[in-house]
This record gives sequence, structure tokens and C-alpha cells, in this order.
Amino acid sequence: MRVWILALFVTFTPVSAWADIDPIKLYGETIRFDVVRDGKVVGEHETRFSKIDDELIVTSRMSLEIFVLIFPVYAFNYQSVETWKNNRLYDLKVRVLDGNEEVKVTATARGDKLSINGPEGEAAVKDTILSTNHWNSSVIQDDKVLNTLTGRINRVTIERGNAETLPLPNGFVEAVRYDYDGDLRDTSVWYDQQGRWVKLQFKARDGSTIDYLCKTCETKR
Repeated sequence: MRVWILALFVTFTPVSAWADIDPIKLYGETIRFDVVRDGKVVGEHETRFSKIDDELIVTSRMSLEIFVLIFPVYAFNYQSVETWKNNRLYDLKVRVLDGNEEVKVTATARGDKLSINGPEGEAAVKDTILSTNHWNSSVIQDDKVLNTLTGRINRVTIERGNAETLPLPNGFVEAVRYDYDGDLRDTSVWYDQQGRWVKLQFKARDGSTIDYLCKTCETKR
């Protein structure tokens, strides 16, 4: 069984420019999610933020394991490290273990371009681009994202949906849903009133539904 996780705003209070977002002020040092498959918790996602001099380091890890009865039948592990400097993605390293298959994606700033190498070949982008790690809500203003599983530049439209009250592991939160279309479909992401990422939902390759539900967001009870 191979699930292969391929998901990866103007919210209530619009963000003026994505470069203005300070994730440590927004989230603290860490944000964690339960990873839920068809209603059952199967893993965890964690994103950590740190600063070294003028660099912002964003480390994301996700792991899940699927069992049939008591037997493990599938495992997926994801790790990425983004380095940002002067509001620009300067370096990206991604390693994925999808069952027995290993996938790597790298990206490095060279001059005014970001050079990308992934399992589907090489690419380059001149404009500043956000990845499918979802922590930066300003992505809803963009028409392209760097897919950290394939290394491809996905052309997307991100449409605002309704405001919703979301049940999370530690309470409830008001958030707005945004739906992806274009090269990246069947993916929805929710941001709260402060612009924090609080939920993700997408279809896995086997047709199951995967949800990320924030465990560390302060919510009302």
C-alpha cells in the first residue's frame, strides 16, 4: 500500500505582503499537527522556526504509519529544511522516504534565480516563491508554488472559501478555507484570524483523505 502524500488569503485580517510575516512571532518556535487519515490519527507533523543572524531556518518533519490489524503496511517520512534570507528562499533540502523509495529535492539561490533539482529534473525560477510547506499564509496571493515532493513549479489558483469553526484536538478555532486548483488540486488549507496555518486537507494517492489538525494553536473552548 502506497499513500504518497502529495499536498503538500485574504483572511479576516489580510496580510499586506508575505515578506512582512515573522513566523516566530506568529507561531512561536514550533507548530505541531496530528496527521489524520480517514478520521484516524496515523502520524504527526512538526514545523520549527529559528533564526541564526539574519537567516530564518524552517524545519518541517512529518511521519505516518498505516497498519492493517496490528501489522504495519506502509510508512511515509518527510523532512525539509528551508533557509530564508532577506525575505528570499536561499536554500531548500528535502528528503522523503515513501515506503522503500527515497526522494530528494534541493534548491539553491544563484544570482537572481532559485535553481531546483528534483526527481522530475531541474527547474529554475526568478521570482521569490513559497513552498508547499504551507506555514506562510501569503501564499494565497501567489499563482505558483514550489512543490517540495516533486521539485516542480506548480501553477495554481487559490480560491477563498467560507469562514468556518474548526474542531481541533485542543478546542475550536475560527478560520477561512482556501482551495487549490491548477497543477495542485484536491488540496485545501485553513488560516485563522492571525494568519496562522491551522489545518490542511488533501487526497492521497490511494484516494484516502489526509487532514493535518493543529495541536499547538491557542483556541477557544
